[in-house]
Amino acid sequence: MLIPISYPLNRATPLYPGTEPLAITPTKSFERGDVEEKSLITFSSHAGTHIDLPRHFCPGGGSVRALLAPEAVFEPARCIEVPKDGEEPVRIHDLLGHLDAVRSARALFVRTGNGLLRGTDPEAYAGAHPWVHHEVPGFLCRENPALRLFGIDTISIAVPGEPEVGAEAHRAFLCRSPQIFLLEDVDLSYDRLLGEPWILRIYPVVFDDLDGVPVVALAEFG
Repeated sequence: MLIPISYPLNRATPLYPGTEPLAITPTKSFERGDVEEKSLITFSSHAGTHIDLPRHFCPGGGSVRALLAPEAVFEPARCIEVPKDGEEPVRIHDLLGHLDAVRSARALFVRTGNGLLRGTDPEAYAGAHPWVHHEVPGFLCRENPALRLFGIDTISIAVPGEPEVGAEAHRAFLCRSPQIFLLEDVDLSYDRLLGEPWILRIYPVVFDDLDGVPVVALAEFG
């Protein structure tokens, strides 16, 4: 059973402030008297459900092509519920009641409940959302050295009002060795994600030397 946990990318997609919106430009070509309609599509590498790679914040860090595969598989994946409102941070103490999932996951997801705002209040979803404190990645690595990906149902682990704090959190995940990739703006509304372990399958929309890329992400259950 496969469940999509990525959002479709379109011109209405909520974006982290300062991110260029998706643009679609109709074009036409003429071949032997026939008109062929095409479209030029441009979008940010951090639009919609996307993965952050070390190159995003770490000088000389690895890219999509260097660190992922056209199909990247993380198993087991676990999702925990850490309810947060507004600009509350996720801290170490929020994870202590979920140590079984933390210690067993190759990919760990945190459901804050913020995803509920994505469709009803996209401005709040993009601008005033829960974030992740930079103390969290070190704790995760100590508890589980095999963890390779951290995902969340917010548009970013960083909040726009604290850019330096957000940068520090990104570096704490991405610039360590081994690095922990970040999957942001994830749809974690499906309740089955919170139970048994599952398999995460990620398909980069563009496979090249990028600092991050929108992805198709699927949760697979046996």
